[in-house]
Amino acid sequence: MQNEDQGLSSEDMESMAKEAITIWWCTVVKAVVMSNNSDAIKKVLHQFLISSIKEMVKTYGPEKTLEIMGPIMRQGGKKAAVRALEEHEIVERDGIAISSLIDLWEGALGVRGEIVEKSDISVVKVAKKCPFSDQPPELCALFGRFVDGFCEVINPEYGWCQTHKMTAGDKECRWVCRKER
Repeated sequence: MQNEDQGLSSEDMESMAKEAITIWWCTVVKAVVMSNNSDAIKKVLHQFLISSIKEMVKTYGPEKTLEIMGPIMRQGGKKAAVRALEEHEIVERDGIAISSLIDLWEGALGVRGEIVEKSDISVVKVAKKCPFSDQPPELCALFGRFVDGFCEVINPEYGWCQTHKMTAGDKECRWVCRKER
C-alpha cells in the first residue's frame, strides 16, 4: 500500500521505523554507558522503555511484540558491539570480555549484581537489584535479543542466556555467557 503524501510503501515506512529504532537504541546505549550516567537520564530511559514495551504487549500481545522488536534489538546489539570494539581496547574476545561489556551496559541501566563464576568457557552473573524487576518479562527477552547480537559480533562462538528472571517471578536474575562451539 502506497502512502500518497510521501510516495512510500508500507514496507518502506516499516523499514525506516526499524532503522530509526535501531539508531535510537544504539545512541541511548552509548549515551548512558559513556556519559555521566545521571539519575535523571536513567529515569527517562527506564520510563520510555517500560512504557513502550507495555503498550506494545497490550496492543499486539507478547509473541507479536517479540517478533517485531526482537530483530531490531538484535541489530542494535550488533551495532553497539561494533562501537564497543572501536572504542575499547578489547584484545581477547572471549566470554570474560563479552561479560565485562554486558556488565558495563547493565550497570549503566541500574542493574546491580556480581559475576559469580568465571572460566575460559563460561561466565555467570547474578543480579539481585534491577529497575525493571516488576516489569513485563518481554522487556528482559528484548534485552536478551540485544545481547545475542552483541555476542554474535564480539565472538559468535559464545552464546548468552538468562536462566532466572525477576520479571518472571524469580528472586534474582541470572545469566550465563558460554562458549557453544
